Amino acid sequence: MTATLEQTQADLLRLIGVAQQGEEVVIVNQGQPVAKLTAVPAARPSPNRKAWLAKLARLREQCATGKTGPGVEEILAEDRGE
Repeated sequence: MTATLEQTQADLLRLIGVAQQGEEVVIVNQGQPVAKLTAVPAARPSPNRKAWLAKLARLREQCATGKTGPGVEEILAEDRGE
């Protein structure tokens, strides 16, 4: 679909709906294409997410020092003089 710049300004919500339905909208100014309105593909979870999370947990265990320190709230309270 092609729309002029003026049409786009007047009817942007409808054109976004058209793009969400999968149709590409080319925006023209003085007969020249200047922009393209397309839908953003839906995000898909990684098929290896569980494996990645397991690997991350193992890495955290390997790198853990066992040291603990004050939490954020404690540091901020100390800075405030509380």
